[in-house]
Amino acid sequence: MDLFVRESGPVGAPAIVFLHGAKMSGWCWQPAVERLRRYRCLVPDLPHFGKSFQQGPFEMGRAAEAVAELIRSRVSRGRANVVGFSLGAQVGAQLLASDSTIVDRAVLCGTVINTRPGVVLMQNVVVPLTRTAWLSAVVRRRRNERRAAIPADRLDDYHKDVNLTTGTQFADIVAASGRFTFPAGLRRSDTPTLFLTGGKETRIAHRSAAALARPMPNGVDRIARGMGHDWPLRYPDLFSRTVDGWLSGTALPDEIEPPHAGRR
Repeated sequence: MDLFVRESGPVGAPAIVFLHGAKMSGWCWQPAVERLRRYRCLVPDLPHFGKSFQQGPFEMGRAAEAVAELIRSRVSRGRANVVGFSLGAQVGAQLLASDSTIVDRAVLCGTVINTRPGVVLMQNVVVPLTRTAWLSAVVRRRRNERRAAIPADRLDDYHKDVNLTTGTQFADIVAASGRFTFPAGLRRSDTPTLFLTGGKETRIAHRSAAALARPMPNGVDRIARGMGHDWPLRYPDLFSRTVDGWLSGTALPDEIEPPHAGRR
């Protein structure tokens, strides 16, 4: 699959592949990329998003394989670090379960897994409703209401992404994310992986991070003190320092705490 990819940074430097969330495409990572200039940064638009819209529909395993193909074909070593947020973090976890040999280290933020019947109910009730024109319009309006978090110079990109979204596409993405469970094979992955959750995120988000990290030989669960779900995008300086600390094996920022300290 030929995903659209933004590339920057020194050729031959350690590579990072950034995987975006469901609200927008790869351009959202630009503030973080600008702070990680010593790395080779590759930022794809995932299938059915942004400039990879024609590569849809979105499906978790298919998206993970597309990212694997990207690493094999565009990174000289055939290995890269992976950074994912929300839906992109789910894709990153699926990639680790499928082929962790191509991932050096990973930082996955807000990686929710389906552990409760209520999430399945959401698929059966909410997803069909999102196919209606009315709810699709509501979704678009709410996204526009949240655009205050979008930098002014990126509003055009944001609007383009919103205008691409249809009820059917949104339903497919909600279904894929809502069905995501602990991926088979993740226990065998020895890739050092940092699962991050904002301190203000939901209990299911915290439980998911712990459930993902615990069975992995080198999985670590940490919390960003006082942060909400979208903190990697709202606070790119803290996020970039966290990523650099994990990838380089140095200290993480003080704001990144063990679970018992950070849930407040």
